[in-house]
Amino acid sequence: MSASRPFVVGGICLQFHSNAKVWDATGAVALIIVAFLFLLPCPVRAQDSETLASLGLEELMDVEIVTTSRRAEPLSQVAGAVTVLNEEDIFRSGATSLPEVLRLVPGVHVAQMDTDKWAIGIRGFNGILSNKHLVMIDGRPITSPATAGVDWGNSIPVNMIKRIEVVRGVWAHLWGADSFTGVINIITKTAEETQGGQSVTVAGSTGVEQNLRFGGAMGDIGHFSLYSQVGYTSGNWIDGDDAKASSDWLKKQFGFRMDWENAFTDALSFQGNLSTSSIMDGDSGSPHVFDRRKREDASGYGQFTWNRATGLDAGISLRTSFTREHANVDDLEGGTNIIEVEVQHAMETFGVHRLTWGVGSRYYWDNIRAGEKTSIGQERRYVFMSNAFAQDRITLMPESLYLILGTKFDYFGETPVEIQPTIRLLHTRLNEEYWMAVSRAVRADTRWQRSGTYKTMYNGTMYTVKQPDSLTTEKLMAYEAGYRRRISETLGLDVSLYINDYDELAMLEFDSATNTASLSNSLKGTAYGMETQLRWQVTDQLELRPSISAIYQNLYSLDSNPVGDSMPEEGIIGEVKMQALTKPVENVGLDVLVGYVDAPTERNIPGYLTLEVHSSWRASDRLMFELIGKNLGEATEQYSPLRVGPSLDLRVTWEF
Repeated sequence: MSASRPFVVGGICLQFHSNAKVWDATGAVALIIVAFLFLLPCPVRAQDSETLASLGLEELMDVEIVTTSRRAEPLSQVAGAVTVLNEEDIFRSGATSLPEVLRLVPGVHVAQMDTDKWAIGIRGFNGILSNKHLVMIDGRPITSPATAGVDWGNSIPVNMIKRIEVVRGVWAHLWGADSFTGVINIITKTAEETQGGQSVTVAGSTGVEQNLRFGGAMGDIGHFSLYSQVGYTSGNWIDGDDAKASSDWLKKQFGFRMDWENAFTDALSFQGNLSTSSIMDGDSGSPHVFDRRKREDASGYGQFTWNRATGLDAGISLRTSFTREHANVDDLEGGTNIIEVEVQHAMETFGVHRLTWGVGSRYYWDNIRAGEKTSIGQERRYVFMSNAFAQDRITLMPESLYLILGTKFDYFGETPVEIQPTIRLLHTRLNEEYWMAVSRAVRADTRWQRSGTYKTMYNGTMYTVKQPDSLTTEKLMAYEAGYRRRISETLGLDVSLYINDYDELAMLEFDSATNTASLSNSLKGTAYGMETQLRWQVTDQLELRPSISAIYQNLYSLDSNPVGDSMPEEGIIGEVKMQALTKPVENVGLDVLVGYVDAPTERNIPGYLTLEVHSSWRASDRLMFELIGKNLGEATEQYSPLRVGPSLDLRVTWEF
């Protein structure tokens, strides 16, 4: 486990809403626990606090990230709202799956909809088919081109993740139309970083899981790593009054990575993964209507990357991949295939300019079959897409004032070329940074939106959703500003403000005379939001990471909230997060996460209070025991009619 200190705020989640429930007894218990942590008197030796205090704020702000410029740069040079979660953040969260890690990020909405289904969105959008943000693993998009959703249930094992970079706001000038509200970039460990063997075993009320990993050397400059995961989840801690969750979820996956790197110019990497799963699919975790059935999925990918350094701060990179996925929505299923190629050039600084540019293409084809209650037009589809981007950082005042200009050109195969520009300004001082940005983004309709036919319930009536006559791209103008400051060696602050002006968003329109509905680009609105993060090392034994975010969403010319996949809700949504990290005795950690959460997209689902506790004991350099309690308290609905109950798991990590 990494001994480096996390530098990004994550934490305990508290959300307030205009129609949220009042705190109950569980809230009082949570407050008592937090108060106890403040009063915790247990001393630790200086070396015991190194996990929480190994890096100062100045060093943490200089940790390099890649998502905000497609080249490595320190956080202090980023003109945008960014949260980075490193290995220690992931470990201290107690997360056993990737979606649970993302709960730590302010402005990111996370909910478990079913045993294997998660709804994740950014800045007001959320749903199983959340189609407004981009998710990548090592630069490879995992957002489905068919549905724009992500199969979070079969994502990479948590112990393989090196860090997660979450960029909130519009970054379409670098990553294209998929990054409408942000980018989640998961970066895995290299083969050199996973040498030797590791076993991670999880067992408890949710089920059992076994992860194995082994790495070795290949000659003087090469390394390899192999990993496997087998897990069974019962689903018996999730239920509803008139609803039944998915159950008997069995998943398997195998992956590999090989890296070669010489001492001067070149780094090559080849990686792949194959995963299968089977589950008795429930009919309640989705807003659509279909019959309960057994579902079997399979997917795999292979990716090759080549990076060549051409200078101290310059290089050329090539990434190509092939992905084969099993697509399913309700009882509709089939196979999708994606071939991607992209080339990027990070040029050396010349004069006041630092230019990065690149081109890419994607060829996509599928074969999707209709189900009994779900169908899709044009069972086979072939699409060629291409793109190009350029970004220039111009130094207006040395080491003080920078202007960032960028744009991306996207061709989606059927629509005209879309242009998505940005202009950003960054002012840096000794211990603080100010930034502002104006950006344009578009979002193309998906295969599912364009030709999907299904049934859904609305106001107690069953409607059949039919294919729309035509859809255009959704549009967004975003205005952002932010401030970061290292107040002291133990205290840091990050604030971001934004106004998102939406136009032509796709929403369902209902015809009560025929009990039918269809999508149209008729939704307009404006969102006003703020996010603030604080990182505070109170003592050597205690670190607190609070954050606050709020969104006011004003939707135009609507009598009620819009209906559709990943729709914003009218009104004010507030969110407070805090994570309390303690080290009461040597080699023992205790981390508490408490929260009040309310859906940003579902007015009829009440808010809920949750409590999570993670305790760890490092028995030796090679053996770690963890006890993980989630959703402690009463079972709660998380954006769906299903209630997620409490669970308790034991995780044992053995290095060999």
